[in-house]
Amino acid sequence: MESGAGAELAERRGDHTRHWLTHAGFWIIYLGFRHAAATFGAAPPPAELADFPFFANRALVAACYAAATGALLALFLWRRSARLGMWRYAILFGGAIALVPALHAMEEFAPRLFAPELDSEPGSIFAYAFSFGWALLLWATVQALMDYHHRIVAQARLINRAQALAFDAQLKMLHYQINPHFLFNTLNAISTLVLERKAELAERMLMQLSGFLRYTLDRDPNELALLSDELAAQQKYLEIEQTRFGDKLAVSFEATPEARRARLPSLILQPILENAVKHAITPLADGGRIEVSAWRDGEYLRVRIEDNGPGLAPQIAGERRGMGLANARERLSVIYGRRAGLIASNRPQGGCSIELWLPFEQEAILEPTSASFAGR
Repeated sequence: MESGAGAELAERRGDHTRHWLTHAGFWIIYLGFRHAAATFGAAPPPAELADFPFFANRALVAACYAAATGALLALFLWRRSARLGMWRYAILFGGAIALVPALHAMEEFAPRLFAPELDSEPGSIFAYAFSFGWALLLWATVQALMDYHHRIVAQARLINRAQALAFDAQLKMLHYQINPHFLFNTLNAISTLVLERKAELAERMLMQLSGFLRYTLDRDPNELALLSDELAAQQKYLEIEQTRFGDKLAVSFEATPEARRARLPSLILQPILENAVKHAITPLADGGRIEVSAWRDGEYLRVRIEDNGPGLAPQIAGERRGMGLANARERLSVIYGRRAGLIASNRPQGGCSIELWLPFEQEAILEPTSASFAGR
């Protein structure tokens, strides 16, 4: 919270600095423009005004403009004025218009500071407004546009921050949804082995479980993992299941060297494999086989998990598949949007085939992108 408040304060100070630098730059440019317009192409001054310091007079006028509008800008940027919303702009433009009579009087008085003997008829305030007063409205417009731009950028930053927090929270929820489900099943199997007095098998499964959980708990949900590491972790998981099933479970992993160097969301394969064990291997009296293959397909990484079980049951309208496929689909959607996906289908020779594809990349840290949000 403190770091967030500090960043907000620094941002506000930076915005105020930009307003004041623009303020100073505006009136310096105004002075240069006014002096150039009055000097170049204009008729020479009368003889009695040959020694009149025109530039000093204009510099004094521009300084008075800057001081008067500076007070208005300070009011505009005042902390409490933020509560006024759009009224702030009305105050800004209304204040600029209200300065016209005072600055018109100053325009009439300033030359007498340099030439007290100067005697001239006062000009019309309407003529002044069209000749010089436009600068006040132009100044107010520039400051209002800067303020509006800052508000739009700040709102976009808040939206991006909120989206990033939602992305992070949703990804962590999906990530941590895996372990309790798997842990319950494994501890239940260990408990069964203990009751059956199979101490060696129970101890072996505990050691395998410890190795697998060490990997899973060390993973950051926002971190991409090498496919080679993921396959090694899933081999540990399947060793646990092989301890339970013995010869009933046969496993094979085939991944090209290029695919092994690709990165993908950590533990994205685990719930799919758990589904395969639960729904394909467990029902078969003679056991079954799970095959995992991975390869690069152009700009995509493709991973396929197949089994020789009973296959997918016909889906009833409105019914959702199990947690494994839903979790994997949701994680892919959250991270990649429409650039990734998962297809579950029955194989012609029997069994189920789950194929997922995602961009082939090597970035280690996940960041929410406009593409991922747009694809939701």
